[in-house]
Amino acid sequence: MIDWTKLHDLRASIGENDFSQLAHLFVTEMGERLALLASAPNTATVEDFHFLRGGAANLGLLTMVAACHAAEAACRAGAVPDIRAVSHAFGAAVTAIQAELPQIASAA
Repeated sequence: MIDWTKLHDLRASIGENDFSQLAHLFVTEMGERLALLASAPNTATVEDFHFLRGGAANLGLLTMVAACHAAEAACRAGAVPDIRAVSHAFGAAVTAIQAELPQIASAA
């Protein structure tokens, strides 16, 4: 679900304060984007899920990366993507990293 090494390496490379801000921004932006997509799933594009996947990949959120990849493929095939799967992966990832970053709970 989480590539903890990637997450910890990012945290070490940019410092605790910047990492905390990045994680908070990620959770806020991803939550907002997913809410918009859930309200209008037929308007979802490959670019929406590429954006989500990129953010998730940077933090090592492997399950979310996989869900976004599948949603991108669905969009390319002209099908409605499984936004629920992406949202579930996002929620599970936030829950998993919350033990290390309790401040992100307010962003979710």
